[in-house]
Amino acid sequence: MKAIISFLIFTSLFFFSCTETIIEYQVPKEFTNDLLHADLVGKVVQKGSKAKVIISQVAPIDSTEINPIDGSFSFQGLRIGNYDVTIRAENFRIYNRANVMLTGGSITYLGEIDLSTVPDLVDSHYPENNGEIVYDWRYGRITISILFTHPMDRESVEHAFSTNPPSEGIFYWGNYTNAPMYGWFADALSGFERGATITTFSKVTSMTYSFARKDSYTDTTYTVTLATSAKDTSGNHLRFPLQFKFSTVQSYSTQNGIQTDPVHGDIEVSPIYYNGITITFPRRMNKQSVEMSTHITPQMNTIFLWPEENVLRIYTGGPFLSDTTITVKIDETAKDKDGNALGHTFTFSFRTAALSIVNTFPDNGQLFVSPSEPITIDFNNYVTLSSAQSAITISPPVNGTFSYGGYSPYEQKNQIKFTPNTWLQANTKYTVTVSTNITNMYGTKMKLPYSFSFVTRPN
Repeated sequence: MKAIISFLIFTSLFFFSCTETIIEYQVPKEFTNDLLHADLVGKVVQKGSKAKVIISQVAPIDSTEINPIDGSFSFQGLRIGNYDVTIRAENFRIYNRANVMLTGGSITYLGEIDLSTVPDLVDSHYPENNGEIVYDWRYGRITISILFTHPMDRESVEHAFSTNPPSEGIFYWGNYTNAPMYGWFADALSGFERGATITTFSKVTSMTYSFARKDSYTDTTYTVTLATSAKDTSGNHLRFPLQFKFSTVQSYSTQNGIQTDPVHGDIEVSPIYYNGITITFPRRMNKQSVEMSTHITPQMNTIFLWPEENVLRIYTGGPFLSDTTITVKIDETAKDKDGNALGHTFTFSFRTAALSIVNTFPDNGQLFVSPSEPITIDFNNYVTLSSAQSAITISPPVNGTFSYGGYSPYEQKNQIKFTPNTWLQANTKYTVTVSTNITNMYGTKMKLPYSFSFVTRPN
């Protein structure tokens, strides 16, 4: 006769507050139990743990050790009803499952049970075991947080806490964070959750440990240990140490690829781009290898700067060429500091804006302009003063001198200033025209002429 398989949804309110599925095998009573008895079976993943399984109804009823070969356990001929299951093993968290219901003539399977290596007094910790955190070493400090199940004796926890590599730091009790700390005070940061209302120091169930910045390293694996000398306020010690590892990753800007500024495909990029060409790699790079592998088209002067070990800034000897597509290629032979090659050729390009006027004083259409003010014209690139003198005309005609904006030696070579020899006529319309003969420092002309008009104020 074939076994009839049914599925029973079992809800554990006491420990899990979630829905679990227990598979119950209904077997004819002539083969196993009668309708007043049932079997309970399961398997512990850690088969070498020598775990002991205890079943209870108010008081313990029976116990057994798991099979060391496959981790299985079984209780046979149990009377029908609800049972609490407890599994204890050295160096593993005590496992509890309440109100497991056994029905007559059934075999109830608890499934594969994975025992936790987190001690019983610990609810959770950050970072997770074997986790990776992205850590910006320029501004931040690494943090470790622990949430406990009971109020803890703070002094015992702080003495029992250690890291490898060793570190110095500060404990913030009543705080739990899931991220490195950026700023001076933990209380002022978002992402912190209070583990208690601080009315007394005996009810605190969470803490965050903030590394000193001198001990906060990138590309490093840390081991965190909380020894068994840590205890709660009732004097209960950890049954076994809490220990976990995590690694820090430097790539706070990008984890999946290379970032650029300007971004690939950008158009109308201002030729006066004060960031130069910036390339951010996902890991720290061998500077000489990268510089030898980097090529720019069209060819131009290049100066390489490294603000960070994974950030390259390229200075091209001044403003970019106007109205030009600039392409940067990094060969696959570029290597990081560990000697790993980039592995693929990386190419990006952007196009600069044509030579143009971005601002004037006075503004086009401005009224009540002071007759004593000079006229200034701002361009999006450096321009030559000689071309400006012939390309700029004013109507009605005005005598005066052309110069760069600013003052020597800090001239603004993207600004042309015209200073009249005498004040402009009062209550008069003036029109300024800039022809296409004006050129930037590379000899490129404006594509279209530009003009603007204004009216001076009355006397």
